[in-house]
Amino acid sequence: MTLTSILPSLRASLPDPLDPALWPASTEATTDDVRVRAVSMQRLAAVAGTPCVHTAEQAPPRYRPRDWVPRDVCVAVAAVTRVRRPWGVLLVELDALLPDCAVLTEARLIGRRSVAPAAAVTVTTNPTGTAGRDAVLPGDVAVGDLVCFPCARALTHREVATL
Repeated sequence: MTLTSILPSLRASLPDPLDPALWPASTEATTDDVRVRAVSMQRLAAVAGTPCVHTAEQAPPRYRPRDWVPRDVCVAVAAVTRVRRPWGVLLVELDALLPDCAVLTEARLIGRRSVAPAAAVTVTTNPTGTAGRDAVLPGDVAVGDLVCFPCARALTHREVATL
């Protein structure tokens, strides 16, 4: 439990902490963005459109063996296309396919500061909302918001783009 999860109003001035083992090396969080090697994911989405991916080098483990070699991992950015609340469950539809390597427990809302309490959501890409994956996002997530999440391996654009 972090201070920003206890007092969500602090998110306006203090970013939620990142797990450095799950994000690429040199990743830093701000109150409304995530930067990977000084590349703003919010700006990347504005220039390239969504969904988009940014590939970077894996962060070193805390205790690494001598023969450890970094591999490429990535960060994906997708836009929220629909938000529904059937049966008391918050369903969030994205404009990207969710690969198996996506770490949705580390999903971040970027592009705006939210002081709403965190809520358990089901993230999906299909309009029926039948096959979703669990994530934690602010409870006031809305259509047009950007969601950023790390992936455990390098992806290409066609692996996350819906056709």
